[in-house]
Amino acid sequence: MKRVVLVLALVPMVAYAGAKASAFQKETKRGSNFFSGAAAIDGKLETAWMVPGESANRGEWIELDVPPGEVDKLQVVIGWAATDESFGDYARIKQARVDIFTLNEDQTPAQVGTATVSFEDKAGTQIVELPDTKVGGELFGGKVRISVMDIYPGADFPNMAVSELAVMMKEFDSGVKFGDVGGEGAGHPKDHAIDEDPKTFWQLPVATPTFTLASNGYGISSVGFLSAKDYSRPKTVEVTINGLKQTTVLPDKATEMVFAAVPAFNGYTGGAYGDIEVKIVDTYPGKNPDLGFTTVKVKATNASAF
Repeated sequence: MKRVVLVLALVPMVAYAGAKASAFQKETKRGSNFFSGAAAIDGKLETAWMVPGESANRGEWIELDVPPGEVDKLQVVIGWAATDESFGDYARIKQARVDIFTLNEDQTPAQVGTATVSFEDKAGTQIVELPDTKVGGELFGGKVRISVMDIYPGADFPNMAVSELAVMMKEFDSGVKFGDVGGEGAGHPKDHAIDEDPKTFWQLPVATPTFTLASNGYGISSVGFLSAKDYSRPKTVEVTINGLKQTTVLPDKATEMVFAAVPAFNGYTGGAYGDIEVKIVDTYPGKNPDLGFTTVKVKATNASAF
């Protein structure tokens, strides 16, 4: 097993984080806000937005703040997915209406899109398409409201819950530069991974665990790799930010760029700030055991607000 760690230095991106819910279940033992709307955007399956037990569930809503950009998809973990038992015990969202708003210069919302989406009754992340919709301007972004239309009933409790929710924004290449790196193969330096020349590559010795990339003020949503011929290729990649981890198993595509997701922890993809740690847990083997990257790339969804 080969293990490589990448650390990406990023500019803070916190201005557009937020979630507002129509109602939520009050909790005493875990804290009064344990089931608030914020619990659906904290990157933790053990928490959830949960509506009160006396609610009819249908008609309840949660609204997320998003930065200037283009709304693309919706990523959801329905139910309270802390355990298999909690997932089945509580009601789960089955169908919802998604309303998309842009914020005008005076921060008043104007609706610019809507869609009806449905979810399967299963644990794990589900991604549904939304109409590609631009929101925001130079200063303000937009809002996305998800309103419950139908549910899968819980086995023991009527409350509907959602463990995780994120608006997936349209990605673009952000343009990066390397910081410090721990190693380079002879004749194959790090700059070959960003020179846009398909004939050159960066050889990263397996014994070298780390390197850094600067984001240049963009909200990073994914990290991509294009591997060099005959070299090992990343397979399982763990991306960690602020203690939150997301694991991506990459397809074995030796001649195509493959991307590992950065955790979405504030209601939309591309909200990463601080240092991102990427671990290549294991690899697809090549004739050369070292990793070889023709291209290392990061994608973003928005420019920093700072």
